[in-house]
Amino acid sequence: MPDILIVDDDLAMDVLAENLRYRGHEAERIPSAQRALDRIEDLAAAHLLILDVIMPWPDSRPAGGIRGTLTAGMEVLVEVRKRREDLPVIVYSGTQDSAIKLAVRSTPNCLFVSKWDGSTLKEIVDLIDQTLGLVIKPLPPPPFIVHGRDEVAKLSLKNFLQNSLHLPEPLILHERPNVGRTIIEKFEDYASTSQLVFVLLTPDDIVASEGDPDDAKRRARQNVIFEMGFFLGTLGRSSGRVILLYKPPLDLPSDIAGIVYIDISQGIEAAGEKIRKEIEHVTN
Repeated sequence: MPDILIVDDDLAMDVLAENLRYRGHEAERIPSAQRALDRIEDLAAAHLLILDVIMPWPDSRPAGGIRGTLTAGMEVLVEVRKRREDLPVIVYSGTQDSAIKLAVRSTPNCLFVSKWDGSTLKEIVDLIDQTLGLVIKPLPPPPFIVHGRDEVAKLSLKNFLQNSLHLPEPLILHERPNVGRTIIEKFEDYASTSQLVFVLLTPDDIVASEGDPDDAKRRARQNVIFEMGFFLGTLGRSSGRVILLYKPPLDLPSDIAGIVYIDISQGIEAAGEKIRKEIEHVTN
């Protein structure tokens, strides 16, 4: 598969590298212009270079490159082009400098994409495949596990999906890097990569006094209810792509009453055949 190098000092670009790896590429982020110049031969040997413009000026270079010291990425581009003219380069940057944009667009095999144009992560990844001229079947997107405090259920589900059903490693939010994002930003980024979601509805929170005999007064954690609603809204309640796994005793939101749940009170393995059939319905 193509080697893709991303030269960008923004930690958030690790998310792009991770998504490219989900698609079967070999991708790596180089975090500075100086590091990129130190590895200039690796850049020239890559299949694709994704390059930011606005980065700190490399210490090894005299100040004053193209358009001044706020354009260290252009210095990297110049050095790459000395070694290889046919390397596809996507300059993915937030620069508003019209001269820089013109210089990039005038360079053969070079494409400028603004970080301010509102492109989604999927659109950027699709553009990368298009630039490489690839018509490939991407790896199946990883399933997303929404969970509360039940660690046994969470890990049992992850193991069943990955090792018994041979799906890609499921996404569990707290296991993924934060790279400077808020929780909701991190959730939205990873949620956008999944087309199959498992919601573990387990009796985590007590909403009655300890002496109350009504076991129905136990509820799933608030984050589980929020994320369930998010996925039901984005993927569609009737799509079958949001699979609800239920462990009683549990009080469920009344506005989703009637939706069929899979009972996992006897464990994930015991409910395995039902889970497998639900997955087959949406993946075949």
